[in-house]
Amino acid sequence: MPIPFAQLTSRRFTALALAPIAAVWVLCAPANAQMPGEGPQTQKAAAQQQREQLLKEHEAERAEIVRQRALIEQQHVADDKLCYQKFSVEGCLADAREKARLKDVPLRTRELEINDIERKERAATKLKDIEDKKAKNAAVPMKSQKREDVGKNLPSPTGVGAKPPVDEQAVQAQRQSEAQQRASKQADYQRRHDQSRAHADQGRAEREAKARAAREAKLKEAADHKARALKQAQERGKTSAPLPAPAP
Repeated sequence: MPIPFAQLTSRRFTALALAPIAAVWVLCAPANAQMPGEGPQTQKAAAQQQREQLLKEHEAERAEIVRQRALIEQQHVADDKLCYQKFSVEGCLADAREKARLKDVPLRTRELEINDIERKERAATKLKDIEDKKAKNAAVPMKSQKREDVGKNLPSPTGVGAKPPVDEQAVQAQRQSEAQQRASKQADYQRRHDQSRAHADQGRAEREAKARAAREAKLKEAADHKARALKQAQERGKTSAPLPAPAP
């Protein structure tokens, strides 16, 4: 027995759906939940790698959704062509539209799930950045005060191997620059995603408009043909001469 399209599509996306959900769970986990021997930098690098992997998986899923929708549209066009060969054209066309709509339901559902996962991931990342920034800002005065206290009792380092003092303002400026770059990268990805969706929607609208125009043209042609046939039949009935009366 063939497997329904919706069930097949759902099975196809199940494996890809588990990894992004797990990635969001990892990103939303508390910052102090670290493995032994792992520092904040290691955890941050792992989280960044997890986000990049999440984006790659979502891009692959979106490409698969676009491919599936193209197949659905091709089948819809083929079904419309067959409808014009049947007596009940309008009913057949309505059934073809409903069939295509039902096939697109699981694709649309998965697309909304991906968008929701990415929205939650962006919110979790933004919240984590805000918390890190607050912690760093709170730690800077304490470090500065500690260095000032130590510097009062120790001479300034000199010699070839001496390290210059850390410029906290430069470090903070660098961190802000990195945060802006990450935000710019995320905004660029969102822009490309929106453009891709707009292009897909426009293409689908154009295909639907062409199919609708073709259906209307077919209906008009059928109506004109029927009207001409009726008119010809009426003209033949008027011009036919009556039979002569029988002789007495």
